[in-house]
Amino acid sequence: MFSRNGQSPKVSVLVPVYNVERYLPQCLDSLLAQSLKDIQIICINDGSTDSSPDILRDYAARDARIEVIDKANSGYGASMNRGLQAARGEYVGIVESDDYASRDMFRSMYRFARRHDCDVVKSNYFEFSDEAGDFFQEPFAGFPYRKVFDPRCDRGILNTIPIIWAAIYRRSLIEENGIRFNETPGASYQDTSFVHQVWMSARRVAILKKGFLHYRVDNSGSSVKSAAKVFAVCDEYALTEDFMARDPQRAEAFADTLNLVKFCTYRWNYNRLTGDARREFGAKMAAEFARARDEGTLKEGFFYPEDWHMLGVMMDDYETFCDGYLEKGM
Repeated sequence: MFSRNGQSPKVSVLVPVYNVERYLPQCLDSLLAQSLKDIQIICINDGSTDSSPDILRDYAARDARIEVIDKANSGYGASMNRGLQAARGEYVGIVESDDYASRDMFRSMYRFARRHDCDVVKSNYFEFSDEAGDFFQEPFAGFPYRKVFDPRCDRGILNTIPIIWAAIYRRSLIEENGIRFNETPGASYQDTSFVHQVWMSARRVAILKKGFLHYRVDNSGSSVKSAAKVFAVCDEYALTEDFMARDPQRAEAFADTLNLVKFCTYRWNYNRLTGDARREFGAKMAAEFARARDEGTLKEGFFYPEDWHMLGVMMDDYETFCDGYLEKGM
């Protein structure tokens, strides 16, 4: 579909769909009600077995801006990459199918992006549930709002929560840098590497203080709630590191910071595990950081002294580390 003036749409919105019949109409209604009318809405049905496909067909029949891609179930990352391939907008946005967007979300972001020639515009958001309503979340507190900056000059942006949906991304940035989602079937956290790749590629980024996206926290089927797949997060960082290594300037700018971000993520994952799973994950963590130390990218100055000491024990004497940290956590 092309926009009414014969040009590509201003924003392509990707909506990954898997068994969300309860929430899908609210999501699609919020997109059709956007004040920015010139949008492409790409719904990627990942082999849903509930009534989600019927809902998608009904909405697509009512509004030509909705395009439906049906595929066999192969996971979130594969769905998102299919959506990126189909996107024709100047910018790309993402809205999860159990969330919804405020009416002015894409108009506000697109206008700011065009006015300031931004590669990426992100914003804060709301957590919401049907029972409790909205709670404003400010993951970008401390960063300058409505001011364009280069992530290579403010690398702390790499250490923010890896959310993908409260944002728009210049499509050419994604295509020219080969930014893609991890397609590991059934894995979790597949937004992590995508966010890393975006921050490492973008040169003109802006953050809006206002929240537009309403992120549902009462969907018990959300993959983020899964404690399984112990090493899924490791796959994300492996993809990030491979992406970073393809560009020496990118590696020079971000390798040190990425190790700190990785440490924070891995510590969170370690602490949520128990027993043999915790021991096994810790061993992998020790090996990965020892390799980074050997490569010269693990720098003491990026860590708190107590964390640096703990990491040293983990790398050099894992059994001693387990004696002190396996039960109580890091």
